[in-house]
Amino acid sequence: MKKIIKIGIIGLGVGLKHWETYEKNPLCEVVAIADFDEKKLEKYKKKFPKIEFVKDANKVLKNKSIDLISIASYDNYHYKHIIKSIKNDKHIFIEKPLCLNYLEYFKIKEALLSKPKIKISSNFVLRNSPQFLELKKKINKKKLGDIYYILGEYNYGRLKKITEGWRSKIPFYSVMHGGGLHIIDLMLWLIKKNVKKVIALGNNISTKKTKFRFNDLVSSLMEFENGITANVTANFASVTDHHHTFSVYGTEGTFIQKYQDATFRKSRNKNEKIKIISCNYLNQNKSFILNSFIDSIIYKKQPVVTKNDILKTMAVSLAVEKSVKSKMWEKVTY
Repeated sequence: MKKIIKIGIIGLGVGLKHWETYEKNPLCEVVAIADFDEKKLEKYKKKFPKIEFVKDANKVLKNKSIDLISIASYDNYHYKHIIKSIKNDKHIFIEKPLCLNYLEYFKIKEALLSKPKIKISSNFVLRNSPQFLELKKKINKKKLGDIYYILGEYNYGRLKKITEGWRSKIPFYSVMHGGGLHIIDLMLWLIKKNVKKVIALGNNISTKKTKFRFNDLVSSLMEFENGITANVTANFASVTDHHHTFSVYGTEGTFIQKYQDATFRKSRNKNEKIKIISCNYLNQNKSFILNSFIDSIIYKKQPVVTKNDILKTMAVSLAVEKSVKSKMWEKVTY
């Protein structure tokens, strides 16, 4: 009989999506869930009497029967919940971001080094979107030639979530950590090279008269170690619905995703026949990342998103925020 992974979840916002995935996976059993909202806890407690619902996350973190903690708490709690998970020998699936500053980053790295058997992964779901899987194949086969420029925008378009929700209340919120991180990870995954240095700026023109106290737009120019130039923008105030734009320019071809459609271009001829690729982010594509992590724990396989992937992506995002403050080029410290 295969081992059943026992799960604890912290946070019933995005954590609900984690829960749905675990419930559909026969290798998982959710045994405890923590959330601040007592009304939510009471609601689910009646429906799921076999699961322990608690307000105090420590009761989940210290539960000796739990193998894996799914962390979907507010961003400012991620560091604390990760450190306690590692201390209590729990594997970790963490909602982005890993942490909020360099001090937290290096302490997490140190804690993970002290417990090498602990596995950690994150929800970098764009990796499993069909158009990006196709793009990765073409890049690996050199179908686009030598890549020289990448452009990515994370357009959030959910303004009330930052002006009225928890993001406006915590001590610090970064739109790059909270959204642009997806674009950074996508670039690193596609190119397989590290970002060497970054320069960035931001503004809060769209939200300056609201409760949100931080930049709602951050844009960064990046240089990869092999000379590729990239531009990543986290635009949380966009007057759009939620979507991403992403372009990869090579010497032999170009990939362009604008809103819900993507295309590959193979010539500079304006009359080139272009095939439109649908960009449909299906739920099963998103749950694949979490399920691959479950498999990595049980079958000792490598997950789609590894510990090093998370650390490298976070290092780039931290350098971006450092540059926003210094207004200078900043080296990425891995």
